[in-house]
Amino acid sequence: MDSMVWRLVVKMTLLVLMFQLAKAAAPVAKFGCPDRCGAISIAYPFGTRKECYMDERFAIECNDSANPPRAFISRIKMEVLNISVTTATATVKSPVISFNCIGRVDGVPLNLTGTPFVFSSKRNLFVAVGCDTRAFMTGTEPDLVVWESTWGNLQSNVRLQENNMCSGQNCSLARIPSLLQVFNPRLVSTKSNQVGEGCKLAFLVNPTWFESNISDPFAMQYRDYVPMDLGWMMNLNDNDISTHCQEGYNQSECACEDGFEGNPYLELGCAGKNSSLKKKNCYFYYPSFFFLGLFY
Repeated sequence: MDSMVWRLVVKMTLLVLMFQLAKAAAPVAKFGCPDRCGAISIAYPFGTRKECYMDERFAIECNDSANPPRAFISRIKMEVLNISVTTATATVKSPVISFNCIGRVDGVPLNLTGTPFVFSSKRNLFVAVGCDTRAFMTGTEPDLVVWESTWGNLQSNVRLQENNMCSGQNCSLARIPSLLQVFNPRLVSTKSNQVGEGCKLAFLVNPTWFESNISDPFAMQYRDYVPMDLGWMMNLNDNDISTHCQEGYNQSECACEDGFEGNPYLELGCAGKNSSLKKKNCYFYYPSFFFLGLFY
């Protein structure tokens, strides 16, 4: 083989190896910090120790005595199923809130006030299940009449998402407002003379999971939890990524530039070609309460 061709092959091989090593070296957690709790990847800004998370609001409690180990966001006591810095979301177990269901205790609202977390309006849907039911989403200004079912008739002031098994007759899917921190649904009967209101359910859920795993919405009364995605907000004045943010915005989604990957919330967290480290880009959104906003 010609020596020039050989040198070219060697150089290209080295470049590929260096690129693969750089990808493998892309950090997830702070240096010296645990990056897993069982099968759950614990990515910064979260962490299991004081020196590992951005602040106490992102503290993770890892229950190693459980089999398998279980991770919880300490501040809100919700179990973590996944953390994605790519989508700036934490997937958690969210309770199915029930009303008048045999064998179930009526649910309590979810309140994230005082935390950096919001219910992701982009990655969750509000699901209401019940016959002859009017569904309200309280905690908004004003309260929203999300859905009304009268065995075939449907009224709503929120744009609905429909699929084959939740078409709006006795089950409805609706988008939620952006930056929502309180989920306090109320389901009531539309018939004052109805004997027994029947079982009614309300919950926030990742729509991909819901459509892939649930064929009968009424069977949700036998489930305690569903996966739901939380977004997070940050104080741009006192965290490690403030130098990469624009003032006046209060919600963040950071991303590594094209050709690089890793954790953009870490300083030098995006690794790429030739083992170099790339500065990240952060995108920030003004608050919005449009139902079909582009926000977490």
